Amino acid sequence: SKTQKKLAAMNNISELKPFKSMWKVKVKIIRLWKQYSAAGGETIEMVFVDSRGDKIHGTVKKDEVGQFAHVLQQGQTKLLINFTVTHSSGSYRTTKHPYKVVFLPTTRVRICEALPYNMTGLEPVNYRAVLNGKLDPDYLVDVVGQVVEVSHNEVVSVNGKDTQKISVELRDTEDERLPLVLWGKFAEDISVAVQLRSENTVICVLRFGKIKIWKDERSVSNAYNVSDVTVNPENIAEVQAFMRLLPKDDLKLSIVDSKPLALANAVSEKDDFFVHTPRKTIAEVLESRQVEKCIVMATIAGIDSDMGWYYLSCKVCAKKVITVHNDNYNDGDEHDVIACNYYCPKCKTNSPKLLPRYKLHLVVLDNTKDCKFLLFDNLALQLLHQPCIELTGPITDEIQDPDVLPPILNDLKGKTFLFKIQIEKENFVYKHDTFKVLKIITNLGMINEFEAAQSPTGSENMLSGTFSTQSDAPEGSLMIQGGSSGSTDLTPAKRTRTPIINLEEAFDQNSVTKMACTIKVKKEKFEKSG
Repeated sequence: SKTQKKLAAMNNISELKPFKSMWKVKVKIIRLWKQYSAAGGETIEMVFVDSRGDKIHGTVKKDEVGQFAHVLQQGQTKLLINFTVTHSSGSYRTTKHPYKVVFLPTTRVRICEALPYNMTGLEPVNYRAVLNGKLDPDYLVDVVGQVVEVSHNEVVSVNGKDTQKISVELRDTEDERLPLVLWGKFAEDISVAVQLRSENTVICVLRFGKIKIWKDERSVSNAYNVSDVTVNPENIAEVQAFMRLLPKDDLKLSIVDSKPLALANAVSEKDDFFVHTPRKTIAEVLESRQVEKCIVMATIAGIDSDMGWYYLSCKVCAKKVITVHNDNYNDGDEHDVIACNYYCPKCKTNSPKLLPRYKLHLVVLDNTKDCKFLLFDNLALQLLHQPCIELTGPITDEIQDPDVLPPILNDLKGKTFLFKIQIEKENFVYKHDTFKVLKIITNLGMINEFEAAQSPTGSENMLSGTFSTQSDAPEGSLMIQGGSSGSTDLTPAKRTRTPIINLEEAFDQNSVTKMACTIKVKKEKFEKSG
C-alpha cells in the first residue's frame, strides 16, 4: 500500500516537523542522561545525530521510561519509528533544531547497523564567538581546549554535598583564551590531570557546556548532568587535529592565585568572607561550643611535621590508600625495611596507581592564641602553585621523613591569609585543636581591607538574613539556610547545613535536577589524632 511505501523511506533529522508522527529516522545517541523534575518526574533526555551530522533533542517522558530505558544507550545507533515532534524551548538547548523528538507509547525502537564511530556530532565552538557575545547563551556549546592555567580549586557545599569546583583557562589553536568553570566529577578529573601536568599536555573536551555571563564577561561551565567532559580523549579525530594545530611554544600549565575579580564568583567570594560568615579570633574559635563556619585572619607559624605533609592517594578515585603488610617478608632480620603493598578501599583494588596529595597541618597564630589548621590538596595547591608530585618526586614505597620539609613549605612561615574554617563537634567536645580549612583568600588587597574593617567579635554584626544569593554554586542557585520560609530566629547551630535549591528555569521547570550519578569528592575523615 501507499502508506507502507511511505514508511519505508528513511527521513533525515532536518525534515522532522510537528505536522505528523509517522516518521522513520536512523540516529546515533550521542548523549543520554536521566533527569528529574517536580513537574515531569524522571525522564530520559537524549541528543541524536544522523548520517548527515544534523542533531535533534529527544525525550522519553516518565510514563514511558520503564518501556524504553533498556533499549536506549549512549553511543548506540537505533531506528526510531513513529514519534511526535514538538517545539524545543528553554535555556538549555542541546541543538539548533527548532523541534525535539518525544517518544510515544507506540514508538518503535529497532536495532540497525551502527553509524560510523567518528559520527560524534562534536562541533567545537569558536572562542571569539563566545567572548564577543555573538552566541545565544540558551544554546549549549562544545568546547575543545588546552588547559593552560588553573586559578581556583575549592570544595563548596551543593545540596548539602561537598562538591569540587575548579576554574581553568583554556586556549585554542589561535592562542585565544576562554575561562572554564567545572563542577563535581569533572572538576576532579581535571584536577588529577593538572597534578600530572608534567607528563603531557592537558586537553579538555566539554560537550554541551553553558555560556555564563557576568558583568559582560563570558565563561563556560558544565550544566548539571547535561554536559560531558573528557580529559585527553583518544581516537577523536577533531581532538587529534586540534593537537596538531596548537602553537608549538611548549607552553607549560601554570597554577596561579585565584583572580579575585575575574569570574562570577568574585562578589560572592568577598561577601562570603566579609559579610555572610562570622569573623573570629583564634581565642574565640577555641571557645566556640557549636558546629559553625567562621573567618579567621591568621599567620602561619610553622608546619606540624609529625603529621607528615602529604599522603598517598589512589590516582583513580583520589581516596587515601592503606598499607598492607607483605606476608612474604621475613620477620627475622631486624635491619630489613618493612615490605608493604597498597590497597584502595574505595576502588577495592590491590596495588593501585598512586598519586601524592597535600595534607598540611599548619600551626597558625594571631594576637590572641594559636591552633592548627588542616589544609587539603586543592587549597594547598592555591598556596604553593605546584602539584604535590613535583615536590615528592617519583613515588617510592616509603613516605618521606617529614622532618626535612621542601623549601617551598618552609617559605609559608610568616605569611598571613584569610581562612574560612569549619568548627566541628570534635573540636569543642574532645578539645581537638585542629580545624579544617574550607577556603583561603591570598589576595593582599582583600586581606588588608579585612584587617582595616571593624573587628566584631562572634557574629553580632554579621548579616543573619534567612537566605542569601550564592553565585559560586551551580547555575542559578539560591542558598536557603535551614529551609526556613522567612523567620530569622534560627539558632546558628540549626543553620549549619545550607542546602542549595536550584531555581533555574531550565528544561526541568524550576526543579532540583537529580544527578545521574553522584561521585563523592575526595574528603578525608577528620582525624582525632590531629
